[in-house]
Amino acid sequence: MTGNKPDLGNILGNVMGNLMGATAPMMTGLIKSVLSPQMIKSLVGLLPSILNTVVDAISSIDLGEILSSTVSAILPVVMRLLDPILDMLGPIIEGLLDMLSPLLQIVGPIFEAIGHIFDALRNVISPLMSTLTKGLCSLSNIT
Repeated sequence: MTGNKPDLGNILGNVMGNLMGATAPMMTGLIKSVLSPQMIKSLVGLLPSILNTVVDAISSIDLGEILSSTVSAILPVVMRLLDPILDMLGPIIEGLLDMLSPLLQIVGPIFEAIGHIFDALRNVISPLMSTLTKGLCSLSNIT
């Protein structure tokens, strides 16, 4: 009984094989015509006009307007997100500044005094360094 049943796999295989055999010459002819020198020449001739169209399309885009509208849309959202964070950080920053201000009152005059010392040293060392630099440059010009 099983010998009388048609084998679907064989039928599909035969149909597909026949289709491939029939369409292969057409596909080969199509590929040959697409890769012909005349076709390639015409496609290369189209490239400048395609590139000009792309450049015109890109140059017509107003980036300023896009950025302006994007920023104006995003800015309120960012502000709404930052407000609670800044509300939390505000007292912390204020407390830190309150703790640092007495320290700055002590350290400020020390830095001021050190600054005057460094200014005096710079006034003394700067001419010495200038003289040494000139001397070294003259030695290097001799050799």
